[in-house]
Amino acid sequence: MNDFQNVYETERDLSNEVLRYYFVSKGKKDIIKAVGYQYVGNFNGIPLYNLGFGDYDLETNKISDEDVSNNNDQYKVLHTVLNTVPELFNTYGNVILMVQGSDSKPEFIAKCRASCSRKCGVGDCKKAHRRINIYRNFVDKNLEPLSEGYIFMGGQGVGDHNVIEPYAKGKKYGVVLVMRKNV
Repeated sequence: MNDFQNVYETERDLSNEVLRYYFVSKGKKDIIKAVGYQYVGNFNGIPLYNLGFGDYDLETNKISDEDVSNNNDQYKVLHTVLNTVPELFNTYGNVILMVQGSDSKPEFIAKCRASCSRKCGVGDCKKAHRRINIYRNFVDKNLEPLSEGYIFMGGQGVGDHNVIEPYAKGKKYGVVLVMRKNV
């Protein structure tokens, strides 16, 4: 996942038990971005880390994925984020990476509906699921070469839980899980 040439230079930070990478998105304005890997629990006895990504606020030390920067560098940003994934496995070893979109949560959809000008139908928010779709589309397009080094699983929400299955190309998932193969 780290074969990309057109990426931003990152700065690594491993403090407070959170692995983070910082970089600056260049465009209309310079925006500090951060990729964070946060331990969230165990899945089948294996440590599970959530990938968080967004604009970094120096004052609060928080990552926010609510803004759309429109710096016209989305592929360079995506490739920079993906370049950090192998470092998670190099740092922590046998772990599972969880990728999901905050825009898939019910509270995002409720908040969007309250101010939406698109007049989406019930249960059909056009702004929902954009973030997970970006990652899922990348996996779909690159599943074969990525599967040489990684195992992918997909999850679909059922109530408050996800039903996890081997990743199926083209299927819509709310969460993607990634494990490094033991080679």
